[in-house]
Amino acid sequence: MRTNGASKRRTTLIVSALASFALIAGACSNKKDEGATQVVDATDAAAGVVTTVAAEEPQATEPAAPDATDPPAVTEPPVTEPAAPEPVMGGRMVVAGEAEAANPWTPAAVQCDSFCQMRARTFYDPLVVVDNDLGWRPFLAESIEANADSSVFTIKIREGIKFIDDTDLNADAAMYNLNEAAKSLLVGAAFKDVAKDADKNFVMEKIDDYTFTIAMGLDGDPAKPLSWPLFPYYLGGQAGLMASPTWLDAVKAGTAQPDKPIGSGAFILDSYAPGDKMVVKKNPNYWVKDEAGNALPYLDEIEFRVIPDSQVASTAMRNGDIDQFSSSDSGTVMGSPDIGGFNGDEEFETILQDTYGETNYILLHLSKEGSPLKDTSIRCALYQAIDWADLSDVMYGAPVRIANGPFSPGQEGYLEDNGSLPFDADAATAAIEAYEAANGPIAINFSTTTSATNLARAQYLQDAWGAVGVDVTIDQIEQSKLINNALFGDPAFDAFGWRNHAGLFVDSQFFWWHKSAAIPDGGLALNFGRLDDPVINDLLEKRRTEADPAAATAIAEDINRQFAKECWLLPQNWTDWGVMHRQGIYGYGNFPQVDGKGGTVRDGAGFPGQVYMQTVFLSE
Repeated sequence: MRTNGASKRRTTLIVSALASFALIAGACSNKKDEGATQVVDATDAAAGVVTTVAAEEPQATEPAAPDATDPPAVTEPPVTEPAAPEPVMGGRMVVAGEAEAANPWTPAAVQCDSFCQMRARTFYDPLVVVDNDLGWRPFLAESIEANADSSVFTIKIREGIKFIDDTDLNADAAMYNLNEAAKSLLVGAAFKDVAKDADKNFVMEKIDDYTFTIAMGLDGDPAKPLSWPLFPYYLGGQAGLMASPTWLDAVKAGTAQPDKPIGSGAFILDSYAPGDKMVVKKNPNYWVKDEAGNALPYLDEIEFRVIPDSQVASTAMRNGDIDQFSSSDSGTVMGSPDIGGFNGDEEFETILQDTYGETNYILLHLSKEGSPLKDTSIRCALYQAIDWADLSDVMYGAPVRIANGPFSPGQEGYLEDNGSLPFDADAATAAIEAYEAANGPIAINFSTTTSATNLARAQYLQDAWGAVGVDVTIDQIEQSKLINNALFGDPAFDAFGWRNHAGLFVDSQFFWWHKSAAIPDGGLALNFGRLDDPVINDLLEKRRTEADPAAATAIAEDINRQFAKECWLLPQNWTDWGVMHRQGIYGYGNFPQVDGKGGTVRDGAGFPGQVYMQTVFLSE
C-alpha cells in the first residue's frame, strides 16, 4: 500500500485522542522525508485527547569503501518521485466520514468521534497541538509553563486573535471555555484532578489580559495540590477547543443555536444538515500562514458528508462523488481492489495510520444488576469461545493484527505477552455450564451499528457463544444511539462492538477506566463499562503523578496484565485506519507550528482517521 510519505511526498501523521467523545484522543498525515515509514500515535480525549502520528526516519549508513580490484561500479540514475506542486489557492472538496456527532457543536457538549473531530477543527482551534516528536506545543496558547512540581500551570494566550464574531481571544475567553469544560457532564470527567472551587469552576487566577494560572488538586480539592506532568496534553483535546464566549452566552440565553459554531478557525460554518452534510467556507481573516507567508486555508470550501458504511463510501469515491474519506474497516483499508479495498489501487492514495491506534473489542456492561458479565469466569469464557483471527477474517477478508488487550503497539504499556487466554472452546463451555448450574441460563444482548461488517461480527459471536451455551440476541442501531446507550448504561446495553483507547500514555485512558468515571447506570459515564477494579484504580493514580519514564512504563504494563487477568474487555484487533483520497490532492500534514520553533502539527486530534484540512489543496 502506498502512503503519502513513502511515495508521492514527504508525509507525517498525527492523531490525538480524547473522545469527545472521545475525549481527546486521531490521526493523519504530514510530510516527512522520502522513504519514511509512517507511524500513527493517538491519545484519548474526553476533554481533549491527543493522537499523533510520527514518521520513522530511515537509518543512514556509511557506504563501504570499494575494493581496488573491483571493476568500476555502474551507477543507475536514481528513480525520483515528482515533487508535489506549489500550493494552489481555491477549490472545493467533498470529504466523507463514518458518523454524525451528537449534541453539536459547543465544545463542552458535543459527543465527538473521529469524523466529528476533523470537522470541528476546521472552525475551532485548540490551545495546544502535538508535534512530530510526540511532544505538546502551544497553539492558541503562546506559552504554558509549569511550576516546580507541575501542580500549577501558567498559560499565556497568543495576542491579536479574534473569533469570527469579532470577540477577542484572551485570558477571559480561554478561562470561560475551560470552565464550560469543568461543568460539562461529558468533558468534565477528564479533569477529575484539576482543582475546582465551590461553584465547580476550575481554580484559575487571571494575571493580565492574556495570562492566567490553573491549579491541579486531587479529586478537584484545591487544598490537595497534585503533580500532573501530562496535563498540557489535555488542552489539545476537546476541552482545548476555543469557542466565542459571546456565542456561548447567547446559546445559553436561547438567542443563538448550538449547531452554528463560532470559532477562530480556518473555516466558517455555512450550512449543517445533521446526519447528512456540513459545508464550511474559507475564513478570509484566519490568523495562521504557511511557511511562505501565504494565508491559510488554501481551499475555498469543504462539504463534509456522513456515510456510515465504508463500502458505500468506497463506491462514492470510485464514482467521483467524493474526494476523500476515512475508514477503520480493515477490508477497505488493507484489502485489495478485487474485494473493494484500496491496497494497491493506483487510482487513489491512502494515508495509513496503524500505530498508537485504537483497539476493536467487545465492550461489556460491568455494573448491570444481576448480569453474568460481573463474573470473571463468564467474561473469560466469552473471550476463550472466540477464534479472534477467524472472526476478523470473516469480517474484513484482509490481514489484521489480532489484539491481546487495549494497549496497541507503540503505546506506553504495550506487551507482546500480557497473559491473555488462548482460544479454547472446551474451557469456555465448561465455565458456562458451571455458572448456569448454579445461576440459570445466560442471555446476552449484543448491540452493533448498521454496517454490514459489524453485522457479520454480531452473527459470528451469536454462533460462537451459542455453541458454548449462551443465548445471544442482536440489536443493530445507529451509532450515536449506541454511544448514548453506553454513556447512560441503558438496560439494553449488555455487550457492544466498540473501538477506543488510542493514545500515547496510559494517563489519557484515566477517565475511561478509573472508578471516578464509573457513574451508576442512568448517569453519564465516560467509563462506559462502569469498570471499577481496585488494582487498576491504584495504578492509574500512580501513573498520573509519575514523572520517571521507566517507572511510568512499568505501571502501564501492570495495568495491561490486569486487563488480561480479569477479561474486563474482549479484545479483537488493533485498528488500521486509512484516509483515502483521489489523485491530485496535496498538502496533507503540512499544517505549520506557530510557536517559532518550526515543524508541522501532527494531524488529527483524538482518534486516527483525521487530517487537518488547513493546508490541503487541489493541483487543478
